[in-house]
Amino acid sequence: MALIIFASLFVIVIILLYIYLKRSYSPSPDDLPGVKPHIFFGNLINSGILTAESTFHEMMLDYQRRFGDKFQFWFGSHRCFIFCRIDHAQTIFANRHSFEQSPFILPNFDLFCPNGITILTGARWKRHVRVLSPMFKRRNIIGHLDTIVECADRFIDRNLDPGQIHRDLVSRCQSLTMNIIGLIGFDQDFDVQVNLHIKKAFQDFMLHVVLLMTTPCVPRWLAKIYLKCNWKYQRAYRLILELAEKLVEEEQNKQSEKENGRPKNLVASLVSSLNEQANDEQVPSGIRRAEMFDEILTMIVTGYETTSTVLSWFIFFASKNPQVQQRMKEELREHHLLMTDDLTCVPPLTPDNLASLTYCECVTKEILRLAPVGDLTTRAATRDTIIDNVKIYNGQIIFYCFT
Repeated sequence: MALIIFASLFVIVIILLYIYLKRSYSPSPDDLPGVKPHIFFGNLINSGILTAESTFHEMMLDYQRRFGDKFQFWFGSHRCFIFCRIDHAQTIFANRHSFEQSPFILPNFDLFCPNGITILTGARWKRHVRVLSPMFKRRNIIGHLDTIVECADRFIDRNLDPGQIHRDLVSRCQSLTMNIIGLIGFDQDFDVQVNLHIKKAFQDFMLHVVLLMTTPCVPRWLAKIYLKCNWKYQRAYRLILELAEKLVEEEQNKQSEKENGRPKNLVASLVSSLNEQANDEQVPSGIRRAEMFDEILTMIVTGYETTSTVLSWFIFFASKNPQVQQRMKEELREHHLLMTDDLTCVPPLTPDNLASLTYCECVTKEILRLAPVGDLTTRAATRDTIIDNVKIYNGQIIFYCFT
């Protein structure tokens, strides 16, 4: 008798759950045009995203061609409105009181860096950006041009071999960007001071980050269990955390040995802002230690992945278009920036002559157009509003497509 009752209750629960999901995914009068979603997976399967048959960039172009400049896409169980026109962007980004950064900017990234600035909103975001933004101003980055050139020269010397075909271009570019990030952000030569175990740890860490970011349909509780029980991820995270703690400890020792001065790199800015009593009610109060480690990890990971991807695509497209290479060389020669065999006469790279490289800038922008690293951005509505006659309710996820 008890077994019959249990079986009946189980069947009823399954039926009710199916009805609930069916109603959740059913169309409503306020819907924009789009493809009918699957339960749990939304449009991730029928768009080819989850099966790796298509990229987000290709999917967006296809949907825009089929449905126009505004349509909807089911990101797992989340219905998202996607807008593509310039006037849409002006409405979304100019109205900071109606929209804030959405967690879908980096899905599931909070499982890895819950205090990273890329996923924060509101007062906490303001508190973190107050600490980090001075380090990313143009005048501070320009001051590191010599460091970037030095790392690039080292990269070329190691990989320029006419008789060799490199099939690990992405990993080599990742090594280059890691070196640049280490020297600029942490005053550390990662190429020399970081061993192979740490580099392998970054690769393993990024593998799990990408895996969970591209599978948002996986329940968060299941993702947490997966990360907790995955020994490879736990080992990678432990090694990276030890590296971050070492960088912070070295910077704290430096600051204790010298008088107070303006921070010259990212880790110095973070350490000088360290305050365990920091809170969101006081924006200038700094950041806590746990938040600092997440920011260090976020900066390394974001630069490690995105910058190296752009560089890899640049090398690929440039190798396929020798006429473009020739025009770039001509422009460099015109501004006396082309390297010669005379190593005693190295042309200086300054902000002024860098800004004069119009064709090189166009090539860079074309690379980003053909192989965009970020082809969309996302916001969440904080109140009811309207975009191009489309009703947007509080909490609605909005995507803006750059393509």
